[in-house]
Amino acid sequence: MSKIHLTLLALVLSCVAAVHSASAVPIAGLFNTGLGSSANYLAAGQPDAHYFVNTSPSGPFTPVAIDDTNYPFGPWVPNNSPFSRWIGPTISSQGPAGAYHYETTFNLPSNANLSTAMITGDWGTDDWSLDIWLNGTPQGQVSGGFSPVLVPFMVNSGFVFGPNVLEFRLNNAGGPTGLRVDNIRGKYNLIPEPASLSLAAGCVVVLFALRRRVCD
Repeated sequence: MSKIHLTLLALVLSCVAAVHSASAVPIAGLFNTGLGSSANYLAAGQPDAHYFVNTSPSGPFTPVAIDDTNYPFGPWVPNNSPFSRWIGPTISSQGPAGAYHYETTFNLPSNANLSTAMITGDWGTDDWSLDIWLNGTPQGQVSGGFSPVLVPFMVNSGFVFGPNVLEFRLNNAGGPTGLRVDNIRGKYNLIPEPASLSLAAGCVVVLFALRRRVCD
C-alpha cells in the first residue's frame, strides 16, 4: 500500500471518529412501568420506585404493581412479563375519581443537543388520558384509554439540561385506574466539540486534495 493510500486511510479513520462524536446516545434512566431497580419484573403490590404520582384526588403517592389475576384484566391490555406491567394507586387498581399525574425523571448532560432529543414508547391509561408532559410542555399525545391495545407516543420538545420530568397524565371516572408504559426509550446527539468540527472540515479539504493528486 502506497504512502498516499496510507495517508488517505488515516484521514478517513480520523473523520469517522470526529463524526461519531455526534451520533445518537441512549437516554439513561427511562424504565417501563412495573420494573424494579435492576429492571426486574415487580410482583403484584410492590412499589414502582421509577414512577411517582405527584397529583391525585388523595394526594401524592408511589404507585404499586396491580394484581393481574382479577378484573379489570380482560378489558385491560395483558401485562407483558418481564418487560412491563400496569401500576396504580392500589394492588386492586381501585382509586377515587379525578386526575392522576404519573412522573418519571431522567437527566441530560450539558453537551446534549436538545433539538435532537426524543423519547418514544407505548402507553395505556384507565380512564382516558390527559396528555404527556415534559417539564411543563404538553406533547399532544392521547392513549387508548380503557382499550385492549397500547398506543405509541412520541416526545420531541421541552427537553432541558440536567433533570427532566416526564409526566403521564390521566383522569379516572372512579373505580379501576392505572398506567402502563412499555417500550420506552430515548436518544439524543452530542454537540460536537470545536476541535472535532475543525478536524472534520480539515479532513474534507485534505481528502479532496489527495483524491485529485491520486487521479492526476
